Amino acid sequence: MGDLEQMRGHTFWPLGPAPFVIDLGANDGKFAQEVAEAYPDTTLLLVEGDPFLVERLGARFRTRRDVLLYRGLVGAESRESVEFHLCEVPEGNSVYRTLSEHWAPGRSRQASVPMTTVGNLLTLANPARVDLMKVDIEGSEWDVLPTLTEREASLIDQITVEFHDFLDPGQRGRTEACIAHLEALGYTLRARAAEHEHGSPYFDCLFFKASPTRVHRE
Repeated sequence: MGDLEQMRGHTFWPLGPAPFVIDLGANDGKFAQEVAEAYPDTTLLLVEGDPFLVERLGARFRTRRDVLLYRGLVGAESRESVEFHLCEVPEGNSVYRTLSEHWAPGRSRQASVPMTTVGNLLTLANPARVDLMKVDIEGSEWDVLPTLTEREASLIDQITVEFHDFLDPGQRGRTEACIAHLEALGYTLRARAAEHEHGSPYFDCLFFKASPTRVHRE
């Protein structure tokens, strides 16, 4: 394998030709933009629930027909509406009020947005494979990752995750349960620790597979 890439705090192995990338928690699109610039033939599926950020994503990628946008959240189940806590600092948007309030205590507001699953996203987009799935969803990783099935994992080469137990060490067990589930699905973990806030050994995590049918070869 070549050297690891790192974009906006997310680590992954270099992507092959015409990659398909899913960005869960696309925010204002800076990560997606960097991927698109590094890999111009990328197809991007962006998932974002904040209505303001959705508008910014639409403006940023309005000329790109290879960028798909889901206006909502990803979760353990599909629901017509869930409560989403919007923070003054958009990086703090979360379905978990305690995480949102961490960024701006007492100043979060609520919005009702739709939620879908990773399985439904894959069904809608129908990619032959997913080269990379970025997961930066402010606590919802604890809900989403344990639901990943063998069929879904067979399509996804790499998953780069920011776990948020550095904000709430009481959630460390849920992080470790996610890791155990992904390893059971055949992924290998590379982790970079966080030293800020409460610290965590699982801040920037890369889960990847090595297979002769994939572009990520030794």
